[in-house]
Order: sequence, then structure tokens, then C-alpha cells
Amino acid sequence: MTRPVPPNLSVAHLAAEAAELLRAAGSAPQGGRPELLHTAEAAEAVGALAGLTARLPELLDRIEAFLSSEQAAGRIASAADGDETFAAVRTARDAREQLYEASRTAALLAEALAAAATTLAPLGATRTAGGPTVPHV
Repeated sequence: MTRPVPPNLSVAHLAAEAAELLRAAGSAPQGGRPELLHTAEAAEAVGALAGLTARLPELLDRIEAFLSSEQAAGRIASAADGDETFAAVRTARDAREQLYEASRTAALLAEALAAAATTLAPLGATRTAGGPTVPHV
């Protein structure tokens, strides 16, 4: 189920859409039953998450670089001089440090999910025609 991405969406909008899709995928289905129909779907889901998280460090690094360039250009500061400007600069610096750490953690997550996807790959190959069409109870 791959939909084309509209070309006019911002990075922030795309990230919000991805977050909403992940929230929906992780929500408990009605009736408490899992929505996975076969072990192949579990393998596919982990593979898709591995692909998603593999791009997360790059996106976090882009946001960090953007903040750095905005600060270097003098665009991260409040309208008034003094303490407010310092607070805005400090906030941007703190956010860049946190994004750096998040990027490193996301890289570890991506590696772990890639390993899990590799381990689960044989389960994806075992799906047979006419397999379960309703969730397991």
C-alpha cells in the first residue's frame, strides 16, 4: 500500500503524517485482537519499520544542520537584544545537542530492527496461499 507523496508537503507535515500512521499501527485494535494475520505480516512490518528507522538519523541530522545554519545566519534570536536573545540561542544549542543524541540512538534502533528483519525474513517466505484471512483470537 504505497501512496505517492504530494510534492508540496513540508518536512514537518511529512513527519507528522508518519507519526500518525505509526500511532494508528500501534493502537490496540477493537476487540483486543491483533491485526496481524500471519507471521509473514509480522516479518513485513518489522522490515518496513527497519526501512523507516534507517532514514530517521538522516532526517534528525538535517534538522540539526538547519538549526545550525539558522543560528550562524543570525536568524535564531528574539526581536529584543540581551537575555531573550541569549535564551533563544541557548535553546537552539540545547535542541541541536538533543537531536544529535536522538540521531545516534535512532541509528542503534535502525540496526536492531534491521537485524530483527533479517531474522524474521524466513517467516515471510512461509506464507501460503489460502492462509488465515481473519485475525487470530
